[in-house]
Amino acid sequence: MSKFKEALSVKRTLSAQDKIKATLDPDSYKDFMSAMDDPGLSAGAIHRALKDLGIEISVMTIQRWRQK
Repeated sequence: MSKFKEALSVKRTLSAQDKIKATLDPDSYKDFMSAMDDPGLSAGAIHRALKDLGIEISVMTIQRWRQK
């Protein structure tokens, strides 16, 4: 395979889950996952907390993730 084709095949964008996991320290990621499982916390609150940490992800992405 040529170098050009190899460069095209490299995935450049991270999924929302991968982006969050790569950005947060292990304890924060654990807290984030607990928040995702807590129906008492709104997707908006989780979104705001992530935004404060510099992670841009839409509220709809959080809602879809929680529905799975």
